[in-house]
Amino acid sequence: MAKTIYTYLDNDDLYGSRIVYMDNCFCKLYSIQRVDFEFLQKFKEELSKPALYILFNKELEKAYIGETDNFLSRIQQHISKKDFWNEALAFMASDDSLSKTEVQFLEYLAYEKASKMRVFDLTENTQTPRAPHMRLEQRGKSEEFFKYVQYLAKFVGCDLFEPNKSKTNNSVTLVKPKVLPVQIKYTSEDLRGTIYMSLNGQGKYNKRKMALEIVKEFLRIFPDTTFEELKATFKRDYLQNYAQYEFIQDDIEAAKKWKELGEDHVHYFVSDNDILVSGDGIRFVVCVEWERNNIINVLGIAQALGWEYEIL
Repeated sequence: MAKTIYTYLDNDDLYGSRIVYMDNCFCKLYSIQRVDFEFLQKFKEELSKPALYILFNKELEKAYIGETDNFLSRIQQHISKKDFWNEALAFMASDDSLSKTEVQFLEYLAYEKASKMRVFDLTENTQTPRAPHMRLEQRGKSEEFFKYVQYLAKFVGCDLFEPNKSKTNNSVTLVKPKVLPVQIKYTSEDLRGTIYMSLNGQGKYNKRKMALEIVKEFLRIFPDTTFEELKATFKRDYLQNYAQYEFIQDDIEAAKKWKELGEDHVHYFVSDNDILVSGDGIRFVVCVEWERNNIINVLGIAQALGWEYEIL
């Protein structure tokens, strides 16, 4: 779908501070040069609001990710205390609807995505942001907002959320993750019975839900992955004894009806919150048939990606 992006150039300077926004998008970006004190003064009312923000130096490939309930006050502190950056990106809600909890969650999402990409040095962040407790509707709103954050950051030339690049013979090739299950730290005996697990320090999931959360996390970090690429990663044969089902299934209406005789549950996560969308726009669902033997394959994918998981 085509998108129209509007850019307000302050002082008609192509390389200066600017405001960027899109139609039907509640995310507005203020891209501010460090030395542009006039811009801060001119838009002081708009900038004195909650924001996710990024301080960065593209040449040094160094960045700092933060959140605040008053960006103008916070950026003035950083001007005097942090020397490395030459540009700041402040992401705010065009309708002033972002809460403190939501910008804290946005900081968590941004730091997690940027750290996985391993493009920018994030050592200025001396503490790792954690996800706050929040209502489901707040989480959904923030995750939608973060999609626009990534899009607008890329538009203004900040590659913080883009995959790392390797250069060969003057050409640039995106480094794609090669994901194969590896031997995990737990055995099937550790995974026996009713257990609950966390993923990257968050959540409390049984084995079935853990598989779903790993697919969700993969899509969140690699949102452009096509459905066929997802099927190549989350393979049918990882289900072992349940391999008559697909790991991920795009025939959602059929998946909602699949029950074995006498069973009280379908074989896929089919609630509205659990229906996922691939990078090429295909809606799909994840199989529920995970037990102590075949969940090892899914945990192996997470471990191959460097994710953390624990039995609670």
